[in-house]
This record gives sequence, structure tokens and C-alpha cells, in this order.
Amino acid sequence: MKNIFWRFYIIRLSLRWCWIVNLGDLVWYQGKKYIVCNGVYSNSWRLNNLDNGDNGWVSRSDCKKVLTLSNIFGSFRSGYWFYMTNWFKIWMQSGIKSWMRGCDIWAKRDQ
Repeated sequence: MKNIFWRFYIIRLSLRWCWIVNLGDLVWYQGKKYIVCNGVYSNSWRLNNLDNGDNGWVSRSDCKKVLTLSNIFGSFRSGYWFYMTNWFKIWMQSGIKSWMRGCDIWAKRDQ
């Protein structure tokens, strides 16, 4: 029963990923579509094949997610994989602890 609860919880969290920009997503930037290939800087995305003099780094706020079924499903799949491989076993054993609430894993980022 606990297994089912955590799987549904992870599905719910993964659905939040559908509407925000994630690695591998197709985004609009200055009227063209690019793939997000890196996001190690908190305020920037690196876009694949963008020649802007800054190795493709752009402000996250300038990128808008392309809303296609494949892009949305890809984000869901990424979120589900992330939670299942990194958090599922931990949550199964001990639930969500207060220190986990401070982690950036809850998919509430601003675009």
C-alpha cells in the first residue's frame, strides 16, 4: 500500500514538470526553437546550437516552453525518472523529512 501511495505521489510531482522548462526541453528564444542542453546556472539556460557570443547561455526568463505533446510528455518522463531513481526508496523507508522541504526538488521554479 505504501508503494502505491508513493508512486502516485511521484506521478503528481512529475505532472508539475510538464509546464516548466527542464533539461532536454524545446523552448522558444527570440522567435526560434532551441533545445535546453545545460542548466547549471540558477538564472540561465544553455541552448543547443545558439551562437550568441556567450556559448549559448541565456536568461531563463527569456525562454518559453514549446507546448507540444512530445515536449510535455518528455518533461513528465524526466520528472518521474528523477523522483523514482533518487527519492522513491528514501521516501518508502522514512517518508518526507523536514530538511527535504528545503531542497530544490518540488518543481515550482519560475520560468
